[in-house]
Amino acid sequence: MTLKPQPFIAGIYLLMSVDTVILPGKKVTNADVACDYDSYPIYPFAFRTHTHRLGKVVSGYRIRDGKWSLIGRQSPQLPQAFYPANKEVTVRYGDTMAARCVFTGEGRTSKTYIGGTSNDEMCNFYMMYYMESKHAIPFMSCMEPGSKELFRHIPDEANVPIAISPGHMHSMMPVGNTADDQHLLKTTKAEPGLDLDYHLEQVSTWPQSSLQLGQVSGLALDSDSNLVIFHRGDHHWGTDSFNSQARYQQRSLGPIQQSTILVVDPANGRILKASGRNMFYLPHGITADKDNNYWVTDVALHQVLKVSSDGKDRTLLALGEAFTPGSDINHFCQPTDVAVDPETGNIFVSDGYCNARILKFSADGTYLSQWGAGSSDRRRRTPFRIPHSLVLLPDRKEVCVADRENGRIQCFMAETGEFVKEIKNEEFGGEVFAITYSPAGDGLIFAVNGDSPYHSAPLRGFVLDYSTKQILDSFSPTQKEFKMPHDIIVGKDGSVFVGDAGSKAVYKFTAEKLHRSVKKAGIEVQELEEVEAFVQAKLKPPPNILKTAAIKEKQTVAEKTPPVVEAEPRTSTPKSNKVESVLPAIVVSLLLILLLVIVFIGVFMCWRKN
Repeated sequence: MTLKPQPFIAGIYLLMSVDTVILPGKKVTNADVACDYDSYPIYPFAFRTHTHRLGKVVSGYRIRDGKWSLIGRQSPQLPQAFYPANKEVTVRYGDTMAARCVFTGEGRTSKTYIGGTSNDEMCNFYMMYYMESKHAIPFMSCMEPGSKELFRHIPDEANVPIAISPGHMHSMMPVGNTADDQHLLKTTKAEPGLDLDYHLEQVSTWPQSSLQLGQVSGLALDSDSNLVIFHRGDHHWGTDSFNSQARYQQRSLGPIQQSTILVVDPANGRILKASGRNMFYLPHGITADKDNNYWVTDVALHQVLKVSSDGKDRTLLALGEAFTPGSDINHFCQPTDVAVDPETGNIFVSDGYCNARILKFSADGTYLSQWGAGSSDRRRRTPFRIPHSLVLLPDRKEVCVADRENGRIQCFMAETGEFVKEIKNEEFGGEVFAITYSPAGDGLIFAVNGDSPYHSAPLRGFVLDYSTKQILDSFSPTQKEFKMPHDIIVGKDGSVFVGDAGSKAVYKFTAEKLHRSVKKAGIEVQELEEVEAFVQAKLKPPPNILKTAAIKEKQTVAEKTPPVVEAEPRTSTPKSNKVESVLPAIVVSLLLILLLVIVFIGVFMCWRKN
């Protein structure tokens, strides 16, 4: 608060359609709004879009001298916050304000009108602005339908829907019980197990019997959707395992005699097949190709091996020289993981603990290319610090790497190695150990972090939206804590498995229905359902749509359930009743005393007069 007058005042300009009709089954319906601006200059700084379930994209523009300048464009299905506007756009007298909402009628069996219920639709573009306070117009609105001639020139981007994950769709939209609602849900849900209205919880009864594992280093899914576990048996990676030149110092122990590759039923954890005896020294990463061959890395051997899954323990292809570290195209130095392109058969190798690169080979092992860390700013490129885990994104033709010690995920074009994007979040705590991917929605990345000497963060798993880079969910075991989550894989049914090298265990997580409430300090407040009241006035607005007086958007919030207080039983109710019973007695006593005083004064005055 200040007593000093401020030079500017903020306000909201609302562009809203009031007479749009969305026809059932029609793929695209546009709602266009436009008004001439005839007031003082305003400076947009944020915008918000709003529709109900059928809205795909909402865009707002300023038109000046026939040129369309974007103020903001967003999917109305994303979290409804104000997003930064294009700062280069200002609005002045003579400009035209315009907005378009793109709807789809697919899944509906009747016409949809503009209205206030969840079965109706709305088309709103809110623009926050500031202006000189001496002009002081805190709210302006526009409800005039735009002419077809004007909107023939709208930029093509306004007609392109913005894809979002089903987690955002389901968390934002109120769901009714109509047949239309059910059809819409069926068409928007990509995979039944990956609806992020659900939270991943540990399945405490999995596996049903002990798997007798060593350090779990890698996980994969075979073509039959079975879980494949790669572990180290009775071998351990310790401080004495390698010398300063990264050469393995415990060859005298011989290879691991136990079965290092276990094929497990993902439903109950029962072992279906076991292989990989007397082959490996320090297993690390594993993946399965479409023919169910295993591609594995062994950090002691410094090799990448293609192994048969028929139980005969045959090595079909070996890349690198056994027990010989190196940095040329024929050697690796503690390679960590392998990703296989199901279409081309090309393989990608993350190399590794003592190199900082990704190598690409053809299916027969021919060297193709290699690259290091990427950056949008080449002057600030930070090299990999242990590229630890790889995953291929088949729908995007990309390969992503967990850059462990840099605490980040980087993605590259699989064909060229061109840098695409980087995902980094403080909640990772400085280290990302492993990643996997699901094409559900617009793409989900699953990751696990690790202990960092420089940051303090709990060990857990994360679900991230590939497009927005936002964390949608985090999860961890309920009975035990992670010790060293080393690899992660997601099944086609949405089940997530995490291999922990520290606890020598594999954890299974499945989606549980999210109880949408907020709980703090023992008080649980149920989610409030927003009920938007829409004034069904379809009278043609006056020519000057611009409002110079403040117009409040009428909205009511109906509380779905009364607040529930979770706390120990209290004796506040009897105490309140006791107070309520004592209070009238006190009041009566005071009145009686006052009456006695008045009587006494009257008697005294009569006595004195006589």
